[in-house]
Amino acid sequence: MEQGERFIILLRHGIAEDHSADKPDEQRELTGEGHRKMKKIGRGLAELFPKAKTIVTSPLRRAMQTAEWIGRAYDSIPLETSPALAPDSDEARFRELLGSVSAQRAIFVGHEPTLSTFMRALTGMTGQIELKKGGCYGVRIDANGAGHLEWMLPPRAMKW
Repeated sequence: MEQGERFIILLRHGIAEDHSADKPDEQRELTGEGHRKMKKIGRGLAELFPKAKTIVTSPLRRAMQTAEWIGRAYDSIPLETSPALAPDSDEARFRELLGSVSAQRAIFVGHEPTLSTFMRALTGMTGQIELKKGGCYGVRIDANGAGHLEWMLPPRAMKW
C-alpha cells in the first residue's frame, strides 16, 4: 500500500435465524450452519487479509457472532461495535465511523443492503449488487479518500 492508503473489508454477517414474531431482529442469532461457515470463512479471510488491525461490527447479535469468529481467526485483534453498521444506518454515519478508525487495514461487519450502499458510496459505482451471507468486498481507499473496489468474494471462496 502506498502512503496514506487504507484497505477495508466490508463483510456481511453469516446465515442467521429467520425473522419471527417471537424474537426481535436485533436478537436473531447465527444458525448452526452459520457458525460452522463463519468459522471457516474467518480462517480464509485471515489468510487472504492477514494484516487486519481491527474489527468493527454492527451491534446486532448475528453480526457480533460473525465478528467473534473473524476475531478468533486473527488471535488478538480488537473488536468494537458501532451503530453506524446497523441495518438502519446511512452513508454519513458510516463515513464518520470510517474517519474515526485509525487502522490502515480494518474489517467492518454488517448487513445488506447497507454494506453494498456503503461500497457504492465509497467507490462511485452504480447498479445493483449484493453480498451473499458471509461474502465481502475489499475496498482500497487512496490518499485522496477515493474508494476503489479491488474484489468481491462470495463465502465459498474463503472457506478453507
